[in-house]
Amino acid sequence: MIVLKKYSGHIRNHKSLCEELGVNPSLPRSEKEEQIIIKAFEKWGKTMANHIYGMFSFALFDDETDTLFCLRDQFGTKPFYYYLDDNNNLFYGTTIREIMEEESFKKELNQKMLQIYLTMTYTTGEETFFKGVKKLLPGRYLIFKNGKIEIGRYFKPEFCPDNSKSLEEWADEIHSTLNDIMKEVKTEDEYVESFLSGGVDSSYVLAVSDAKACNSCGYDDSRLDESGLAKETASILNRKFNRCLITPEDYFSIVPYVMYNMEQPLGDASAVAFALGCIATAKGTKICYSGEGADEFFGGYNMYRNAERYGDNLKDFYVGNTNIMKEEEKRKILKKYYENFE
Repeated sequence: MIVLKKYSGHIRNHKSLCEELGVNPSLPRSEKEEQIIIKAFEKWGKTMANHIYGMFSFALFDDETDTLFCLRDQFGTKPFYYYLDDNNNLFYGTTIREIMEEESFKKELNQKMLQIYLTMTYTTGEETFFKGVKKLLPGRYLIFKNGKIEIGRYFKPEFCPDNSKSLEEWADEIHSTLNDIMKEVKTEDEYVESFLSGGVDSSYVLAVSDAKACNSCGYDDSRLDESGLAKETASILNRKFNRCLITPEDYFSIVPYVMYNMEQPLGDASAVAFALGCIATAKGTKICYSGEGADEFFGGYNMYRNAERYGDNLKDFYVGNTNIMKEEEKRKILKKYYENFE
């Protein structure tokens, strides 16, 4: 018997998978996705993620083989953590808090992560700020059997330039792909809204979606407030416009809530504002589209132009939003500096 122990996510191609795997499509979403995951594992085993599109992380236990199988989606949209205690018991979950509830868990600071955090302003790699707690990295699966952990990689993004099409043809392909995806992300009876900043990405997502309303964050300070442009965009697209006004009091009062739920430090001030926007939006819908991630995927930030500027010398140059502290600076302020730690 195969049991779904943990699950967090949303399976986008649930309709085709229901048909292929013999799952009743009229089941509630949670029950339907549970059946999809179990039957997909029965049919495809550890290659199952090659057939599932969406965001997900989960843990399955196979009674017959006494095997635990855990998996995280291709791009790591949903988190998954695991911890091996002194008695070789494996604890796991989609949050670190779940693991901390175990009696044998030892709450210790992983000092090495501070060294990375001072440069990146977030945690990278498989380690966390909690000593012994590890992240299952994107596109990976974990098998735990006979007291041993096996980590495998089923997906690796690769950059393969294709110059066979013109810019206009690529734009058309992106447009047709997004239109196809929009048919899968929700059922006909589900109500959806969209985030809107007024920028290219969120405006485009709203335009091709069936969202009847959009949501923006606004500030009293006109230098920071983009909601005016967002309102104009919503008017052009004939969508209802909702504005969440963020005051300094709102911002700082919610910081503890955001940090608690992030579970690890994150030096990104926009995450706090985004959380306020999510809370406001959640009052009206459970599903909300976003343009998040497009700048990273399509190289939209100005700093990515460095790739062209530095050419073959790019291997010696860091391209990213962070790189706050250099190694020599960290050596001066850290009580313990770890050489060759990446």
